Amino acid sequence: NQPLTTNGNMAEIGLPTDFKRGVGDTVQPGDTDNLTDLENLTEETLLLELAIRYKKNIIYTYVGDILCAINPFKSIPGLYDANKAIQYSAVGDLSQFPPHLFATADQAFTSMAENKGSAANQVVVISGESGAGKTESAKLFMKHIIHLSKLKATDDKQGGSATDVRSLEDKIIQLNPLLEAFGNAQTLMNDNSSRFGKFTEVRFNSQLAITGATMREYLLEKSRIIDQSSGERNFHIFYLFLAGVKSRREDYQLGDPGEHRIVNSNDDAIDEIDEAKPFDMYSEVVDCFRVVGFTEEEQDLLFHLLAGVLHLGDVEFGGEEDQAYVVSSDDNLVKVATQFGVDKDALKEALVKMTATTRGEVVTRHFKQFEAEDGRDALAKQTYEYAFAWIFKRCNGLLGPAKIDLNDKYIGILDIFGFETFDTNSFEQLLINLANEQLQFFFNNHIFSLELKEYAAEGIDGSKVQYEDNSELLDLLLGKMGMLSLCDEEAKIPQGTDTTMLEKFHSNFAQKKSYDRPRGDEPEFTITHYAGKVKYDTHGFLEKNRDTLAIDVVAVMRLSENSLVQSLFGGDKKGGKSKRKGGQGRNFDRKELRKSMKKVKADAMKGNKTTVGTTFKASLAELMTQMNLCSPHFVRCIKPNLEKSPDNFKIDLVTRQLRYTGMLETTRIRKEGYSHRPTFQDFLNRYKIIGFPLMSTPAATSASCTRILQKAGLEDWQVGRTKVFMRYFHPPMLGKVMAPYPQAAADIQNMARGFLARKEFGKLLEKAKQEAKIVADFCSKAERLIEGCRSVVLALCDDDNMRPPDYFEKKKIESKQIKDPTLKRMQKKADKSKAGITRAKSIKWFQEVEMKKGAGQVDDGDGFELWFHGIITRHQSEELLLKKEPGAFLVRVSESRFGYSLSHFVARGQRIKHYMIDQTPDGRYQVVGNTRLFPSLNDLVAHHRRHKIVATDPVCLVEPCGQEDGENDLAEILD
Repeated sequence: NQPLTTNGNMAEIGLPTDFKRGVGDTVQPGDTDNLTDLENLTEETLLLELAIRYKKNIIYTYVGDILCAINPFKSIPGLYDANKAIQYSAVGDLSQFPPHLFATADQAFTSMAENKGSAANQVVVISGESGAGKTESAKLFMKHIIHLSKLKATDDKQGGSATDVRSLEDKIIQLNPLLEAFGNAQTLMNDNSSRFGKFTEVRFNSQLAITGATMREYLLEKSRIIDQSSGERNFHIFYLFLAGVKSRREDYQLGDPGEHRIVNSNDDAIDEIDEAKPFDMYSEVVDCFRVVGFTEEEQDLLFHLLAGVLHLGDVEFGGEEDQAYVVSSDDNLVKVATQFGVDKDALKEALVKMTATTRGEVVTRHFKQFEAEDGRDALAKQTYEYAFAWIFKRCNGLLGPAKIDLNDKYIGILDIFGFETFDTNSFEQLLINLANEQLQFFFNNHIFSLELKEYAAEGIDGSKVQYEDNSELLDLLLGKMGMLSLCDEEAKIPQGTDTTMLEKFHSNFAQKKSYDRPRGDEPEFTITHYAGKVKYDTHGFLEKNRDTLAIDVVAVMRLSENSLVQSLFGGDKKGGKSKRKGGQGRNFDRKELRKSMKKVKADAMKGNKTTVGTTFKASLAELMTQMNLCSPHFVRCIKPNLEKSPDNFKIDLVTRQLRYTGMLETTRIRKEGYSHRPTFQDFLNRYKIIGFPLMSTPAATSASCTRILQKAGLEDWQVGRTKVFMRYFHPPMLGKVMAPYPQAAADIQNMARGFLARKEFGKLLEKAKQEAKIVADFCSKAERLIEGCRSVVLALCDDDNMRPPDYFEKKKIESKQIKDPTLKRMQKKADKSKAGITRAKSIKWFQEVEMKKGAGQVDDGDGFELWFHGIITRHQSEELLLKKEPGAFLVRVSESRFGYSLSHFVARGQRIKHYMIDQTPDGRYQVVGNTRLFPSLNDLVAHHRRHKIVATDPVCLVEPCGQEDGENDLAEILD
């Protein structure tokens, strides 16, 4: 069994051998659609299956009824086309089709259609890290249930007209670009990251036609308005707005986008504003407003609000003697006031000081510089958050059912932020991770209920099976004296600080196993979540929990002439069309302002002061109550790598996400129960020898399996209707019982194989000897027959290669033009002879023609050059040359033509090169294939001792190769 390993964090996938199901039913890794069908579901097998399936472009896998979706970071043809939508309509048995998001949507829709009352309501929880594909999965899920509704509701007589239904469906689909523009932003991990949680409830009438949709939003990351991490951006809408109103920026008093502090930290984002894509996206958002039902006036008021937030971020403060003052120009404040529709002077005062009435006396307190900056940022964040909530409210008003029918059914889609842990974690991460802890509790209960359901189906008693949940940690966070309660308590008292809050945390939770206090006095604490430990920095905890605006600021905003701003801050409605004033203070009515402040104070005194934590706690409780009334479905989205690249599966990253999404809890819960569940046939195939004779064939029944388990002496197991249920420690115990049998079988096999092998070896040895004799005889005979043939054939091949195509035709013509009468006579006789040029004729040619010309002779005519040889074979010339160094050469008289052959040892490891030397009719010499002519053979050799025969040769003719000692091959041609 080869485990799943990592190599540079890339998957090295081994193929375990323990995936077999029975004799004839072997399932290879990656072929299992539902991983709970695996006999042993562990962290390793879970990762292995997902990695192999991802490599095959199979991005969906079931773990029980949970759908695991791995982002492919590429388009997979046909994965979401119309044919797929039809295929996953009324699926029925999920095991009959490959896992798919559409199958989960169909299952939810079918369950809703087939049930009545609260049992009909469904909820799908889509979770995962930023960039894992949650938003796209939610859109695809929504798209498919709309498709299913169209199929099922075609005969609807009670609902609205088909046009009304289509209009409603178009509006629901159109919501996505709008909400993404205001709630999504580019992060380091995702170009379109949702920075809020969303619960969408799609309602259906009794005919399964969609009657409306309502949404709720959770935990908008409003701190992004003021500050973004390096490389990240503000919410999309700011850049789209600046691109879309480029031609009419004066309406919003906007200048160059790079001048605005809250958007100019990312140069790439500023540069892209002038491109076509942001303008097109802005146009799409405007179309969304129109389709969903926003009026043009509402859009204009909202855009002025956005411009006001942009200008507000540019207001700067100074400070003298602890008194803050505005250092920005009045023109900047006028822009803020004009866009918000408030008085400039009133706003200016509210940003730098606050007033309070004590016993009839008005007391003014000036802010310090940092307090004024915090107040400015708080106003920007609160204004945007109010606007975001208003958009949701308006969408609900436009898309929600006109009338709630108690017989209506619904499918809820929860697109929630994933578990978060960063270098610095603050109050926002605590709330996000609290939500994930609560959802994990819900998820674990669901998984455990599935375990119990399988036990019941197999007739297994699951009453003794327990698992450890995270209820203790939830109590630490949400309990009556839990962390949020203590944080609220400190936030409501004037003397409360982050330090006093942390002291209460340490005092109340230091003994809890999920809580760790720092060793020193650092302002931090650590919580052990289901997904791992997270260290929280308490700096700013109380301020973020309070999240309150100064009364003076709220009072000013309530008096806004912008009806949207006015309503968002709780102002009294005024008749007539909305106006935006601002100006230079001419309309600063202090009496009206005092009246507004009095109203704000009165509202603040009513009931308990609400904190962010209290609001979130109530929203979470409401969400969980609603989810507990629904049948749940889970989609866990996984990001395979941080580079957003296809075909790249990082084991460490995927493991962490499986832990963060709670998928590994599935394996833990299963381990705490009966983790190993082989079928009867599997169990017998593996362990039959423990309870039955070797050659027996017991039936795959409960009785057979029980007999084996009893013989093995195991306890705490159960046998179901089709499977054996064993604890995680049982397989090793069975392995120990089985240990002697494989060894004994191996010993017997070794002995038998050895005997048979020796017997067979003797036969093969004798046969090999006979075959060797036959081969040796054959080779000897062949060597005798072909001795000398090879060199001749090679020589002839080389000669043919060197001859031009018209060589022989040319030779016939040249033979008639030969000037030397002796040579001409010899050539004429040879042409007429059937034997052609023989050895004897070659010798006679040399003696009567070449000797007279001094071919190969030294200058004084007394002897021959060292390189000159008589008639020797090609093979003999190679033997002589290979004893020399590269560059050695010799010239030999040709046996089969009137000419010479030049043999050249060019380089070690290469074949000896052989060249033909012929004569022209006028008696000059040339290397066949070259054009240069020489008056004598000696001149030809002398030239090529300085110049290479072939330009690519490494050497010229360097060393003459003479006779072997005691040998003289010239004697034959000189006799």
